[in-house]
Formats: sequence, structure tokens, C-alpha cells
Amino acid sequence: MGSQTVSKLPAIDLTKQNLNPGSSLWVSTCSKIRQGLEEYGCMEVLYNKLPLEFHNKIFDAMKELFDLPKETKMKNINPKPAHGYIGKISALPLHEGLGIEYPTDLQQVENFTNLMWPAGNDHFCELAYAYANIAAELERMLMRMLFESYGAEKHHESHVASTTYLLRFLKYIKSQEDQTNIGFKGHTDKSFITILHQDHVKGLELRTKDGDWISYEPSPSSFLVVAGDVCMAWSNNRIKSCYHRVIVNEEEAVRHSLGFFTFRTGLIQPPEEVVDDEHPLQYKPFEHSELLKFYVASATQDKADRNMMKDFAGAT
Repeated sequence: MGSQTVSKLPAIDLTKQNLNPGSSLWVSTCSKIRQGLEEYGCMEVLYNKLPLEFHNKIFDAMKELFDLPKETKMKNINPKPAHGYIGKISALPLHEGLGIEYPTDLQQVENFTNLMWPAGNDHFCELAYAYANIAAELERMLMRMLFESYGAEKHHESHVASTTYLLRFLKYIKSQEDQTNIGFKGHTDKSFITILHQDHVKGLELRTKDGDWISYEPSPSSFLVVAGDVCMAWSNNRIKSCYHRVIVNEEEAVRHSLGFFTFRTGLIQPPEEVVDDEHPLQYKPFEHSELLKFYVASATQDKADRNMMKDFAGAT
């Protein structure tokens, strides 16, 4: 089905002053977060910790990063899938990306910065570290509210303790040969959740349950929160991971985006609060790292549309 804006995504406003745990506004917002993820697998979040000036600075810093020689960017090596440098490979000729694992650890951000700029780049390092901590704070708030909405708040502390982060800098260029306009083919993320923040250039499209596509309108004051396959498994299929793609067809030749991906260590399984007669257990306990290995090993052409989670850890 062709691309079209069929409806507005649910928008969650976390900027209200009286949004305090236990308040009626808090409880209703928890419910909206759950409903948005259950209905769309994603939602837009308004969050006031990212001033416009900071937004502009970090995207300017990203351009400086991508302007580095390819041999420098290729030093960003990580054995985990899609954690290190990806550069204009044949399957994704319009896409380029770099990653910092554990970006809320200042030492890890400094290590990445010094790899890219051996003479140092304090400005980039400070911006990347500050952004990662803003995104992590948002993630922790959202997860607390999601867990509470399912009555599973007693599991939240262990979730926080086992969560790790990956910050990716993403770039998409318009094809000069007009051979393709696919910046990133349709897929679901293998994260627990993904928090995206974009520049002003459109291109991200999200598929609804009905198979229609929503073209996402980016805003400097908002984030897009996307449920990954692991969130789907944790919620016992109440939340469906969001199938999405990037189409590069704007007049502007370049699009930049920040992707903040969350992963879990240890065994992952649906809490008892999301399992009942109406929602029988769908997944066996599994490790996130094993899912990533399975995904890479299952390198078949149709894997994007397969239910990888069911193949990997289905209970039946």
C-alpha cells in the first residue's frame, strides 16, 4: 500500500508541571502511554529537557562527525549487530550510522570522541553525553509509567538495573542516481524501546495495524518512542513492535536522526501481570543478546516481515 498520512500518532505531553507520581494526571498519562503503544507500537512524546538551541547544536555536531573521512569513521567497531559503523553498504546505499554503547558513561563517550578526533573534541563529547542522559531520563520515566499502567511496578527496579543503552547517529542521503529512495527498508527494532529525535527533514514512515503508512512529522521539541520486539515479548503481545522504514524523497539531500536504543541483560520474560486467560503466555524466557545473534543468523530475505520473536522464543 502506498505511503500516506492516515492519522495523527498519539501525543503524550510530559511537560505539565503537575505531572507527579500518584496524581490523577500521572495515572491518566500512564494509561495514554500504554494505549498508544498497544494501538500503534509508537507515540510522540513532548519533553521540555531539550531546548531548541541544544537541538541545533547537536545536529550541527553530527554533521561534523559525518564529514570525517570514512577510514576514521570505520574505527567505530563493535561486534554486536548494528552497534558500530555502517557506511553506505549495498543493502542500504543511502544510510550511514555510528554508535556509542553505554553513552550515559562519560568515559565511553570520551573513548568514542577520541577515536574520531585524536586531538580531542570537547564540544562534541559534551553534547553527546548530555543528549544521552536526557534520553535516558526520558526512557526511565516512560518505563516507570508503562510498568505502572500494567500494575507491574514491582518489576520496574530490576528492569532499570538490567537496562543498557546505545546511542546511534544516523544519516540518510538522497540518491544521486535515482535508483532507490529507500533510506532504510521496513523493519522492527530488536531493542526494548527506541527513542528517536530528528532534524526537520521528513522521511520516517510507520505502518499501522491495518497496513497503512503514517508519515511522521518531526519536531525539535518532541521525541518519537518506538516499541521494539523485546517490548512486544515482555508485554506478552499486548504491545506490537512498530514496523517502520525511512524514505528519502524530500527536496533536501540529507536527513539526520538520533536513535537511542535500550537493551536488557539477564533473562527477559513477561511479568505475571500481563498473563491471564485472555492473554495466555506467548514467550519463553530469553536473553536479549541471544535474540540479536538469532536475528543475524536468520539472514533470509523475508526476515523483515517474519515474526522473529515467535520463531526465536515462542511458547508454543
